Amino acid sequence: MSLKRLVLAALSVVVAALMTVSLLGSYLEPQAQGQINLFQTNLSLQAREWQGLGDATTRDRLVGNVESAIKAYEEVLATPTPQNQPLRLQLGLLYADAGQRDRALNTWQLLINEAQGTTRSTAEVLMGLWTDPPQLLPDAEPLIKNTLQGWFRDRALERLYELQQRSDALMTLTRAEQNRAQAAFYRLALIGTTPLLGSLIGIVLWIVWIYQHLRRRQHGNTLPPLTPVTWGWETLWEGMVIWFTLFFAISLVLMPLVRSLIGMGLPLRSAMAQTLYALVSYGMMMVAGLGWLWYFLRPFGKRPADWLCWQGGLGGALRWGVGGYLAALPLVVVSSLISQALLKNQGGGNPLLEIILQSRDYTTFALLYVMVAVMAPFFEEILFRGFFFRSVQSYLPLGTAMGVTGLLFAIAHLNLADLLPLTVLGTVLSYIYWRSQNIGAAMILHSIWNSGSFLGLLLLSGGTEAGF
Repeated sequence: MSLKRLVLAALSVVVAALMTVSLLGSYLEPQAQGQINLFQTNLSLQAREWQGLGDATTRDRLVGNVESAIKAYEEVLATPTPQNQPLRLQLGLLYADAGQRDRALNTWQLLINEAQGTTRSTAEVLMGLWTDPPQLLPDAEPLIKNTLQGWFRDRALERLYELQQRSDALMTLTRAEQNRAQAAFYRLALIGTTPLLGSLIGIVLWIVWIYQHLRRRQHGNTLPPLTPVTWGWETLWEGMVIWFTLFFAISLVLMPLVRSLIGMGLPLRSAMAQTLYALVSYGMMMVAGLGWLWYFLRPFGKRPADWLCWQGGLGGALRWGVGGYLAALPLVVVSSLISQALLKNQGGGNPLLEIILQSRDYTTFALLYVMVAVMAPFFEEILFRGFFFRSVQSYLPLGTAMGVTGLLFAIAHLNLADLLPLTVLGTVLSYIYWRSQNIGAAMILHSIWNSGSFLGLLLLSGGTEAGF
C-alpha cells in the first residue's frame, strides 16, 4: 500500500471516530424540537386569549388548553437543570392558571431554594402574588416585565393589577393582550396550514412523477443518469476524507484556538457573538472545501463550472426547486415524527436553532439568514450533489447512489435527531438534481427548505424586538 493510501486510511479512521463520537454524544442531549414545541405551546396560549375565537370551550378546541400546555412543559422539564429554571417559572404560572395553586407554590419554592439572580427574585414575586394572604414585593412589576414574556407575563401582571386594584392598568393590559392574541392566532394558523397545504401538493407531485416514470418504463424510455465522471473511487474517497478532515480541523481546532486568543476563552453569551462565530466558521469551511475541490480535480481538467450540470437554466432550476420542496415536505415531516418517537426527544439538533430562537434584532437575523439560505445551499449542494452524488451514481445503481448521498449528508450534520429526516431530504435533493440535470434546482430546493425553517422559527419565537 502506498504512503498516500496509508495516510488516507488513517484520516478515514479519525474522521469516522469523530463522527461516531459526535452522533453518540448527541443522544445525551435533548432535541431542539422540544424547545420548538414549547414555543408553539406558548404561541397557542397567547392565541387562546383572543375573544374573537368564541367562548372558552371553542378556544380550547381550536388552539389547545392549559392542561395540554402543562403536559408539554412537564415532558421537557422531566429532568430539572439550571438551564431550564426560567421554564419552571412558567410551569408554575400554568399550574396557577389551572387552579393548582399548591403545585405552583411548590415549583416556585424550589426555584427560590436553587436559583440565583432574576430567576430567584421573580419566583419570590410570583410566590407572593399567589400565596394566601398575598405579599406584594416592591419591585414586582419591573421584574415581571423584564423576566417573563407573552402569556406568562400577562397572567402575572393581571394578578398583580387585580391585587393592587389598578383598574386602568388592567384595562390597558387586556386591550394590548387582545391585539397580541389575535396576531398570535394568525401566526399559529400560518405555521400550521402552510406545511399541510404544501404536503398535499407534494403528494400530488409524487403521484404524477411515479406515473410518468411507469409510463417511460413501459415504453422503454427511462431517464438516463447524469454523465459519468472521469475519476474513480479512490479520487472520490480522497476528496471526501480530506474535506471532512478540513471540517473537523476548522471546527474543533482552528476556530476554538482563534476564539481563545481573541476572546480570552470567555463564553459567547450574546446571539450576535454566537452568530458571528458561526458565520466565520462556516465561511472558512466553505472556502476550504471549494478550494480543495478546485485543487484536487485539476488533474482531470475540470473546474467546478465544467462538471456541474446546469441544464434548463434558471427557469428550470426554479421549477424543479420549488416542486422539489413541495415533494420533500410530506416525506420529511413523517420522518421527523418517526425520529422523535424513536429517540424520545433525545438526539440533539442543529446548534443554529438555539441562536435563531434567541435572536432579537434585524442584523442577527440577516446574518443568520445569509448563512442558512445562501451559503449552506450553495456549498453543500456543490459538495454532496455536484461532486459526491455525481461520482457515486457513476458506479452504483441510481437509487442506491441517492440513498448513500442522503445518508452522508445527514451524518455530516452530526446529530441523531436529524439523521432520518435529513437522509430523506438529502435523497430528495439527489433525485431533484438527477431529474432536472441542474445543480441550481437542488440549491434552490435547499434554500427554500432552510428559509421555511428559519421563518417558521421566527414566527414561533415572536422576534418581538425586531418586529416579527
